[in-house]
Amino acid sequence: MKYIVIIVLIAFGAAPAMTGCKKKKSGVCYCKYLSGDKKEFDLTSLDRSRAEDSCAVLNRNASAFAGDCKLK
Repeated sequence: MKYIVIIVLIAFGAAPAMTGCKKKKSGVCYCKYLSGDKKEFDLTSLDRSRAEDSCAVLNRNASAFAGDCKLK
């Protein structure tokens, strides 16, 4: 009985760590693809308008692979 309680506590403690998501940073273009791949492109060195333009280009390129990119 003691071991079952320990296993349950470990399972509930490990679940949030495994499913945790990281906070999205401003100025980074996040891309998701149909295959499940995810990529991040750091555009923080660019000003906002250039970062938006660059992410739009990445979005057009990703659409050829059933992907979508968004600038945060």
